[in-house]
Amino acid sequence: MRLTTLSHAGLAVESQGRQLICDPWLVGSCYWRSWWNYPPVAPELIATLKPSWIYITHIHWDHFQGASLRLFSLDTPVLIPFDRYTRIRDDLTKIGFKTIIELKHGERHLLSDTMAITSYQFSPFTDSAVVIEADGIVVLNANDAKFMGGPLEQILADHPKIDFALRSHSSANARMTYHCLDAPDEPIDDNSSYALAFCAFMERVRPRYAIPFASNHCHLHKDTWAFNAHVTPPDVVAKAMADYQKQRPFPTELRIMTSGDSWDSATGFHITPSPWLLDREAGLAAYADKVRPVLEKTYKKEEGIVVSEPYAIRQLTAIVESVPFFWRWPFKGRPVLFDVRAGEVGRQGFLVDVWRRKVTVTDPAAADPMMMRIIIPASVFKMSLALRMFAHAAISKRLRFLAKREDMGRLFLFEGLLSWYEMEALPLGHMLTRRRFWEAYLPRWREILLIAKMALNRARGIPLRVQEIHLLRGGR
Repeated sequence: MRLTTLSHAGLAVESQGRQLICDPWLVGSCYWRSWWNYPPVAPELIATLKPSWIYITHIHWDHFQGASLRLFSLDTPVLIPFDRYTRIRDDLTKIGFKTIIELKHGERHLLSDTMAITSYQFSPFTDSAVVIEADGIVVLNANDAKFMGGPLEQILADHPKIDFALRSHSSANARMTYHCLDAPDEPIDDNSSYALAFCAFMERVRPRYAIPFASNHCHLHKDTWAFNAHVTPPDVVAKAMADYQKQRPFPTELRIMTSGDSWDSATGFHITPSPWLLDREAGLAAYADKVRPVLEKTYKKEEGIVVSEPYAIRQLTAIVESVPFFWRWPFKGRPVLFDVRAGEVGRQGFLVDVWRRKVTVTDPAAADPMMMRIIIPASVFKMSLALRMFAHAAISKRLRFLAKREDMGRLFLFEGLLSWYEMEALPLGHMLTRRRFWEAYLPRWREILLIAKMALNRARGIPLRVQEIHLLRGGR
């Protein structure tokens, strides 16, 4: 068996001349030129890829990138997690893939005489982990899925001996883009918590090798360049785990693997120290300079975008009309402003009154400066409206979420409602009456119990991050 890291979250596993690849984002950027592979993937590596199968963990663009998927034959079978809605399957069908196999939670699928995979779903927003068995080696590609508690115990019961565990270790959400208007220096997110969660996860799984994974990216767009300071590089994770194991020893060895590095069951690791990690600042500067023509073209194109006001009102109204009463109540007298910007001068405003289920056009410059607002590029806003992509927009980090401290929870809720709408969880009645919902979630009863318990603890004032570490360390 041979295991090769391809990119940010791209992985290849080969057995007996056949190749499975996971989440192949290999070329270009994603999230409106915000995210780029770091380091970039060498064309020579891409040329070696001849997948017999492709597995997609979830729909986010740094895992499901159309340009990369189109590099391969449309006859290649694509395996995806079975979830309550069909968007991943539908989008693959639009690309042209002919064989799409949906794997139910905990379902082991035999690929060949020497290779099998098992998909495990987690999170209301559809993440998945995949366990790959090949030639007696077991790989847990947890990727972005933050398994803990009962759902993680299920994986470990099914696969008690894991050789490789791969997991993300850096911010892939919008929390860094939140700003408290009446406490501008108040931190919204704790970057160090991602490395701590990685270490606690590895302590519970106890694989032979831990691989920092699915966080090997950078931000090159001018809107997001500053967030490079908040990316947790794998060498930082390695140091954090070394310190962690001094306090809580367990027999796992961490290895940093960047694009092109591999492990072979016959010859072991083949790792080339990456100059991109040795001097990250120089690497980022050189990378930005290399792609500057693409970025400048993007900036120019984004300057002239105007969003149709009737279209925006219609699309946003459809969202707020899907929100049930108990989630509308917190927004009574608290509208949210979309402050839509194109270049330095183009500006439009859309006031979303969730409580009254009403959307109106407004002048964002004249609005109360302390009002909850989302500053969003017109290009991102327009596509998010058309393709139901607001969760992707938040991940891009090209948005800015602004609110007073007393409204911060409401703004988090509003972002969540946009994501739920994108993921077809709203309207709730429509979701709950689908047969697919019950087929997807009944095998995931452990997750339902976990979410209920964590929600209760959160209401008692226990932060989710604290609960995660507690559960990973065996707490109940």
